[in-house]
Amino acid sequence: ALAIDVTAPAQSTEWRAGIGYASVSFNGDDCSSYLKEHSLSGFYIGISKEFYFSTMAGLTFEPGVFFNYHSGKSGYNTDPKFIKMSYLSVPLNIKYSFEASPEFLLGIYTGPVLNIGTGGNVYSKDKFITNTDIADPMHKLTQMGIQWGFGATAAISEAIQIRVGYALGLSRLVKERDVHNNTFSVGVAFMF
Repeated sequence: ALAIDVTAPAQSTEWRAGIGYASVSFNGDDCSSYLKEHSLSGFYIGISKEFYFSTMAGLTFEPGVFFNYHSGKSGYNTDPKFIKMSYLSVPLNIKYSFEASPEFLLGIYTGPVLNIGTGGNVYSKDKFITNTDIADPMHKLTQMGIQWGFGATAAISEAIQIRVGYALGLSRLVKERDVHNNTFSVGVAFMF
């Protein structure tokens, strides 16, 4: 059995405070053509912490909490002119890291991501066209969603980490329609 050693080797790099660019794209059989063709741009900011597995060198559990904000033009001649969404993202990643050189650590990660909507017009009914159903095109997005994330990291001198990631939408954004979101992100984290 694997045990998580939360009193793991004393390291100054267990916590990370990160910020970066993020882009959300939409897809699915019922997704409107405009949403499929246009992504929302924005940013994320938050913290994460690594918990080291006691028996497996390089393998860690890395949960985090991030605030995300995205916006973009709605593409229609109706109000609102912009689509806005903000949410809390809670990634629960398993990460494997290895030393490329004494000052350079590389890593790969994967795991589920829970998203909790906090604001923006995407969570209000009749605000923008979400799907291709001409009779009922306007829907609000669900407040909670699940994605599967994966990506890579590069840590320099145990002080700065560069992260690139992608999260695939698993749950429906509109309960009765096949609409999902995917998120691409790139950013920097400060390790302490």
